[in-house]
Amino acid sequence: MKQLIMRWVNDGAEAEFTLPEGVELLTLSKIEDGVRVWADIVRHMEKEGVTEYPEGYMRFYESVMQNEENYREELCFFLSVRGTPAATFTVICNEESGEGYVHMVALKPEFRGMGLGNLMSRIAVAVLKKEGMTSAYLTTDDWRIPAIKTYLKAGFVPDLTTEEDFPSRWERILSVINESK
Repeated sequence: MKQLIMRWVNDGAEAEFTLPEGVELLTLSKIEDGVRVWADIVRHMEKEGVTEYPEGYMRFYESVMQNEENYREELCFFLSVRGTPAATFTVICNEESGEGYVHMVALKPEFRGMGLGNLMSRIAVAVLKKEGMTSAYLTTDDWRIPAIKTYLKAGFVPDLTTEEDFPSRWERILSVINESK
């Protein structure tokens, strides 16, 4: 099944975020052995639990992330909580088209429930605006309900048109979200 798509349009308003005490925003180059740390965080994205070894994600970074046409290492971010890398996300900006892509958003389980997902989304939107993007998208999976709630809060909306099954899938997801309120 194809990943769902969510889209964002720049509203022109200034985007702001404040880092809570003890939380630091870093880029890949500011983290010692950054690719390994990145892989250690994203391996927690699996539906069935943690992938035991991050080597596959390290290969993914080297083969996919670095080869992404508009990838810039300085837009691969980490949130560090009291000195421990806890979360990562990447913003990819196509300056020619003005469209951005929020990619590989991940958070270690022991740091969930601290508002870091919302913070990552606010930072991503601020970066998209700072980089002059007029729109952006991200992909997600049906089972990532907490992440989808966070993306909705940040202004991303479900794409209902790209795939034939998107409307019914989104209807189910939004129903689950509305029931949990």
